[in-house]
Amino acid sequence: MRKQRGVYSLRSTRARVLCCAALCGVALLLAACVRAVTVEPAGFSGSAYGQPPASGTSDMPGSPGASGAQPPYVVALDAGHGGFDTGADALVQELSVCEQTVDLLYALLDSDPNYFPLRTRPNGEDRSIKDRAQTANDGNAQLLLSIHANSDVTTQQSHGFECFPTPPGRTHSEGAMRFALYIADRMGSAGHRLRGGNGVRFAYYNGKEKQIVDSTDDKVRTQRSFGIVERPDCPAVLVEQCFLTNPDDVAQWTGEAGCARAARIYYEAICAYFGTQPAASAA
Repeated sequence: MRKQRGVYSLRSTRARVLCCAALCGVALLLAACVRAVTVEPAGFSGSAYGQPPASGTSDMPGSPGASGAQPPYVVALDAGHGGFDTGADALVQELSVCEQTVDLLYALLDSDPNYFPLRTRPNGEDRSIKDRAQTANDGNAQLLLSIHANSDVTTQQSHGFECFPTPPGRTHSEGAMRFALYIADRMGSAGHRLRGGNGVRFAYYNGKEKQIVDSTDDKVRTQRSFGIVERPDCPAVLVEQCFLTNPDDVAQWTGEAGCARAARIYYEAICAYFGTQPAASAA
């Protein structure tokens, strides 16, 4: 049978459209395959969990430099507890340590043009974890630091620093781990004892029972951690600045001088995370 023009011929308009569509489909399929091979899942690339990355590596995957963010960087500061919830009440009150440290850190960040500090709650008031995280999210925070202090009612011997980043397997776990390592590394250099080996640990809840594991245990778990490191849409770290039941910790890391010392360390860790140069210390 002779092929009729416009019915069987590849020169017909309908045939050309079908051929173009098929070619486009093949191209899209190839592009998807290439992307699947080259792109790593979020939170599973970059530095090993056990070592702090080199300072100034702001072009690492998951870092602000990689996403094109520019200063001023928004940093959410969360003073633990608040209002009638005073936290641990030992040799000193936890709430006063949290708010004093946040005030001093806020001042450091506020005086640095690279940063815009954001409080998750006013001093003297309490807020739910949900509201604190929402404040950070509404303010487009790129990093969150929640400041607390530890206590041990069974003994005065417990002492040292530990911090809890967003756990493995979450969207912001890699960035949170980098930030936590920057903090712990500087705390250790300042002479603070680092609990759990390197001062970085993960916390998980089974109901009301809390399980704490060291950062070498990077297994992805379905159990939730502290709400303040789970809810924000940015890397988040909760720090336990010292033990309020230990006289030496209280002498070194509370009060005007101790809180200022801790605030300076947090500030320098924030600068390391974003790859900026810290302002010179007034001391």
